[in-house]
Amino acid sequence: MNIRFGLGNVLRVIGLIALSALLLIGGCSSKGKTVEGPKVPPSQITVYESTELLHSQYTLVQHVWIDSWRSNWTFPRFDTEAEGLEAMKRVASDAGANGLLHAICVNGAIKASEKATLYCYGDAIKVN
Repeated sequence: MNIRFGLGNVLRVIGLIALSALLLIGGCSSKGKTVEGPKVPPSQITVYESTELLHSQYTLVQHVWIDSWRSNWTFPRFDTEAEGLEAMKRVASDAGANGLLHAICVNGAIKASEKATLYCYGDAIKVN
């Protein structure tokens, strides 16, 4: 069996791979949903516990920092939970949400002796 790859065929394959990669990156880099209506200031974003609301009482606007393709490589880090929560409130406000649900910060330090590096995430929601 003798298979010949000409330069033209190789260039076509490389072009198709590059085009596919661009389309994939373009599709994955879309922003989260934004909700129409008056924007709620970050200071007025309410943080809810997971048992406080029924699914029918809110609409998911976006998963804070998780919906972005950037979360595959990097994630915001914080020194304190309060700092992380305030940053999540700003993101939720910008997306048009009026609440946060499942907000949590976890320690991402590799060793227990290291300074805590907090990674925070949650769901920006619009309460009906």
